[in-house]
This record gives sequence, C-alpha cells and structure tokens, in this order.
Amino acid sequence: MAPMVLSLPKVIPGVFLMALGLFAFWLVGLSRLRGWYLIAIVVLALALFLYGVRLVWAWLADRKAALRELLPGEVLSARPWLRVRAWRRREIVFGSPVSTVFLLLACLFFGAPALLFLWAGITDPATRSGESLRITGLLWGSVMAFILVALTYWRLRHWRYGNSVCRLITLPGRLGGWLKADVECALPAGADDAVIVRLKNMESRGRSVAELWRMEQRIAVPVQADRTVVNVRLQIPRASGQKVLSPNAGALARFAAPWWVLEVEKKVPGIDFLAQFGVPVYDVPEMPEAPAPRLPMEQASRSDPAGRWAAALITVAGAAALVAITYQASRSGWLSTSIMQPSAQWMASERFQRELDVWSMSHYPPAIEGRCAGGREEYRSDWQPIPPNTRFIARWDMTARFYNLKNREYAAAGYALESTTRFTDCSGVEAVQATWLKGSPQ
Repeated sequence: MAPMVLSLPKVIPGVFLMALGLFAFWLVGLSRLRGWYLIAIVVLALALFLYGVRLVWAWLADRKAALRELLPGEVLSARPWLRVRAWRRREIVFGSPVSTVFLLLACLFFGAPALLFLWAGITDPATRSGESLRITGLLWGSVMAFILVALTYWRLRHWRYGNSVCRLITLPGRLGGWLKADVECALPAGADDAVIVRLKNMESRGRSVAELWRMEQRIAVPVQADRTVVNVRLQIPRASGQKVLSPNAGALARFAAPWWVLEVEKKVPGIDFLAQFGVPVYDVPEMPEAPAPRLPMEQASRSDPAGRWAAALITVAGAAALVAITYQASRSGWLSTSIMQPSAQWMASERFQRELDVWSMSHYPPAIEGRCAGGREEYRSDWQPIPPNTRFIARWDMTARFYNLKNREYAAAGYALESTTRFTDCSGVEAVQATWLKGSPQ
C-alpha cells in the first residue's frame, strides 16, 4: 500500500530546475541580448541549474540513508507497511509541496507572462495581421494568474503553520480495530477549540482520484502557545466500499493500490489549518501498540542557509534579467514584435533563419528586403499569416543564376512566385531574395 504523495520528492523539482537552466542557456543563443543583459540571463540560468543539482544530490543522500535502513525480505513480506520509511520510523511529516524557491520561480515565469497576457487582453493592441488578442490574452493570463494564486496560497499556509508531524502509535491501523496517532502541529486559535479529524480511503482511477469511504470526528483540542498535540483515536468500522492492500500483494499491485489519508483540519478566519498524512491501514491481526519515538526531523527543519542563499541568488538574478529584458524591449520594440508575432527589424542572415524556423507554422515573409550594413548582410520582412491550405518557400542571399534555377524548379513543383527583390551585398555581388507560394487561399 503506497502512501499518498503530499510533497514532491527532491529529485523532481531538481531535474526540472536543471532542465530549466539548460533551456535558459539555449534561449541565450536565440536572444538579441548583449553585454549586461546577456550576463543577467546567464547568471539566472546558472543559478537554476546549480540549485537543481543541489536538490538531486540531496535526494540521492536521502535514498542512500533509506537503503541502509532496509529490512530483510522475509520481514517485509510479513509486514509490508515497513517498506515505507516514514511508517517504519512511525513519524510522518506534512510540509509544503511548494518551496520558497519554487514560488519565486513561479512568480518569475508565471507572474510576468500573466501580466503581459492580461495587458494584451485588456488593451487589445493592434497587430500587423489585424488579429485580436483579447480572448487569447485574457484566457492565458487568467490561467497563469490562477496557478500563481494557488501556489502562493499553499506557500502562505506553510509559512503560517509550518510542518506538522504525525507520530503513529498503532502500526498499522486495522480494519475493525484502531488507528491511533499523536499529531503535533501549530494549531491556530479560533472562536472555539473544535478540530475535525478525518480518515479517507482513496483510489486512483485513470486520471482521477476517487474517494471510496470516509469517517470523521469533531473533537475539542485546547490550543497551546507553541505546538499543540492532537490525540487521534479512530475506531475503523468495516464497511462496504473499503479497499485495503493484501500483505501478500506483489510490486505491481502495491504501485496501483488504494491508500488511506488522515486529515486534521480547523476552520479559522483567513487561511484554514489543514494537515494531511498518508497512513497505513491494513486488514491484519492486531499488532502491539508502541509510543512513537521522537526521531530527528530532517524534513521538518526550517534552517536551510544554502536554500536561502540560492533563493536570494535566483531572485536577484531573475529580477536583473526581467529589468534587462524590459529595458531592451523599450529601446528596440523586441517585446511587442517577437512574442506576439515575428520581428520586422533588420537582422543578420542567421538570425533571420531562426526567426523563420520559429514562425514558419503560422507566418511567412511575403517580400524579403536585403541590405549591406556594418560590413554584413541584413534582412527583414513584414511577416503575414500564412493563407489557409497554402505552403511557402522563402530563400535569400541567392545569386541571379541560382535564383533562375530554383525558380524553374519550384515552378515545376507547382509553386508560384510571390515576390522577388534584389540588392548589392557587401562583396559587390547582386543578391536575390524570393518567396514562392503553393495552393489557393480559401
């Protein structure tokens, strides 16, 4: 029986941050940023990558510690709940699935695009193609803002209440018997001392999660100054619809097994208190009770100097990158032309090719202009949406002879010449640019 996953293993955000850092490095190659702007992006990418490496190494250290605690196979066969380290230690920690660093990244990568899309949806700026951005901007802006608000709410709840710890007395909880545990938490003061203790039986069904059965009790728990202990004493009746995992189940059955969740909830003004724990419940003979040992709480520790430094570095680097991008956009109009539609600025041949690669599914250059500037050839075009049922070919920096060959080749393939332009390149040779279309607009 697998416990409900209430927080992401360190390896998942670690790999995600490493991939995000590498993706940011790749974006550097596509950007027009130079100088200090480029340095800000590189520092941000490096901070993301290094913090991801740190999380992966921390996960590997946790895995090694867990492997050292593994019990013999015959013991695990008779008592499969001992496979889960938290259950074996009789101490389950409920923290926040959203770390401070993750929330800062969400603010950077969801907050700024959300503002951009909402601004586009509200003001509906005119585009060269005449398309309206109102619906698209409001839709994407609202989705990103909702995600950011949800992540912020989860993080604020953890900042207010910290980690909660469930110390198991019965191991495991038993159908027709008891589930006993002491939950240590920062319970908030309210209008009364009422606390809801809830036990739920859950099952995964495809992409959704179904609740099979539940029971709850309302108990009075006086709030202590620092940490309050909620004594959970639930007698679990046998009922139709309940599902537990057989102790003899194989690995595949354990992976897709139903699970049980213990919730401790208190309604207060503002952010309610809620702690959730995946707990072991089996249909087995009664096991002897034992007080849960108070082991060192690695997961509950709030002291993380390296994490705070990494969060500060990512925040500063991210802020610098956003300032650099905004400043560059105000000078060159890059933000308004490159995100919503292709850029119409003059650019080197390599950059023009990348612009074509990015936008070739939706836009095409009806006429390509060329010039020699600063000792290099540059190109631009007033991009337009591709007509329905139409394909295009665009080429530039061709000699007159090569253009004549390609024009005959494309004409034989059913393409019609859309436009042709010429200019003298930096070596004094006439260069030809052309665009061909195939298909009839409908």
